[in-house]
Amino acid sequence: MLTTTNQTLVPGDWNAFFGFGTNILVNVLTLTGLLRFVLKMPDELVFGRILPAVGLTLCLSTCYYAWLAYDLARKPAGKMSARCLRSGVGTCSLWFS
Repeated sequence: MLTTTNQTLVPGDWNAFFGFGTNILVNVLTLTGLLRFVLKMPDELVFGRILPAVGLTLCLSTCYYAWLAYDLARKPAGKMSARCLRSGVGTCSLWFS
């Protein structure tokens, strides 16, 4: 039987971290532009209600997904069965909603 050890942090994690951060930044900037200039929503609503809620949900969902990934990494190699599910603001949901 082949056994492997799981590491908590590997070099590819930094690539994922900065890629995920860049993706979030671009999506939030796109969302802000669409809300302000296309839908003509007032700045008080966009910056006072919508973006703080988006920031809170992105923070909570990222922490939850990190906990799930850590929990999955602790499982034995043969027991892993995982699916990826997006969280947060996505480009597809911005354009096609």
